[in-house]
Amino acid sequence: MKNYSKILIISIFLYIFSIANCFADFNWKKIGSNIKGNVFYVDTSSLKKVGNNVFYFVMNDYAKPSKYGDLSSKIYMEVNCINLDHRYLKDFYYLEPMGNGEPSTILDEVGKWEITKKGSIGESIRKFACKYK
Repeated sequence: MKNYSKILIISIFLYIFSIANCFADFNWKKIGSNIKGNVFYVDTSSLKKVGNNVFYFVMNDYAKPSKYGDLSSKIYMEVNCINLDHRYLKDFYYLEPMGNGEPSTILDEVGKWEITKKGSIGESIRKFACKYK
């Protein structure tokens, strides 16, 4: 009986530790939401400026599951802070909210440069990233 108690206590400790560490490397700042109800966050600890460009992670917490069943994504972005053009560098999709769990899909392909739509949540996110610190 003692061994089962030790195993249970160790299991509970490891579970709590893993939950506490799931965002240990991230510092998410809520930026806002879009008309679909998706909530967007920027990881301020990932923000890196190189010349006129900024690199960072953005997280999208979906209001409803995507057609693939995903509930969230984390995307590593590059933004030109002069005109807010942007491109996706690496995408991680998750079946759990807030980027929890293992990624269901990873896209490791650099996207094409895109123009930021005026008045969009994307514009707010990119302006925040470019003006941070």
